[in-house]
Amino acid sequence: MEIGRARQVLTADATFDLVREDLHNVEKAIDIESFASVDIVAPISKYLQQNSGERLRAALLLLCARFGGGSGNRMAIQLGAVVEMLHAAALIHNEVIDEDRPFREWSSPCPQLCVLAGDWLYMRAFRIALNERVLDLAIDAAQRMAMGELIEINRIGCIAVTEADYMELVDCKTARLFSACGKLGALAAEADMRDGEKLAEFAWNLGMAFQLIDDMLDFVSSESEPGRTTGGDLKDGKVTLPLVYALEQASMSERNLVAGVLRDRNYDAVPFASVLVFVDHYGGTQRTRARARQFTDRARQIVAEFPDSLCRRALFTLTDLVTERDC
Repeated sequence: MEIGRARQVLTADATFDLVREDLHNVEKAIDIESFASVDIVAPISKYLQQNSGERLRAALLLLCARFGGGSGNRMAIQLGAVVEMLHAAALIHNEVIDEDRPFREWSSPCPQLCVLAGDWLYMRAFRIALNERVLDLAIDAAQRMAMGELIEINRIGCIAVTEADYMELVDCKTARLFSACGKLGALAAEADMRDGEKLAEFAWNLGMAFQLIDDMLDFVSSESEPGRTTGGDLKDGKVTLPLVYALEQASMSERNLVAGVLRDRNYDAVPFASVLVFVDHYGGTQRTRARARQFTDRARQIVAEFPDSLCRRALFTLTDLVTERDC
């Protein structure tokens, strides 16, 4: 089947409308209000509710479940809650490690509290996964994310990061949870095992692309966009793909600019604009977007193997939403 004919996409709204009611039920399953029963963690509850967005991972899982014939599936809704809680727990822990970001938005300045809140979310997700007999997949996804965080911490301040190093990190940090969404959605729909593997591969490629674009946007997003601080990754000591590509061709003086930021953890001596000039000059952001599109091209090839349906079109739309987003 030709990819061009297969890519009959839906609008973003139409895509999420397919699972809107299920996503509402995922919110109920997560029941984030239960945090509020303990006054001291209510600020974290409020923050997570306000920043739930479109619940991309749950939406992906629910679309994969519907794709496999599991429309309105109770198990899919429960598993949608699992992946979102795993993601939220990892986010809380990661932001505590990054030290400053959560405490500007949560009224509590206590990192110990945030770590325990993340632990609570993990345990809750595992309990649901145990009840649905998919605990092994949930634990594997959580372990992969933890491994990604360990890899990232080990490379903080390191300028000698290769493309292969970066891809290893993204695989653990992001893509494996996306892949689990595809596999869990297929399991909830009792889909054919081979179809489940295809959906998992589709979702893995989508996750790789998602993280590449996320890291690219750290260089090009507007400071006015909520939740984003341009140049934040480098200031935190992280060398991501746009910079990896630029450093492959950079002069010694340009490498020294990056080394200065990695050393100082600020842009006082080396303005971010100076780094951005040579990243743009060597096509770091453009190459990153192009690499992300290679992953979504592969994702589209996989989906194109299935018969046409609204859900297949929705999965195509997700690939476009990932690679073409600007925030």
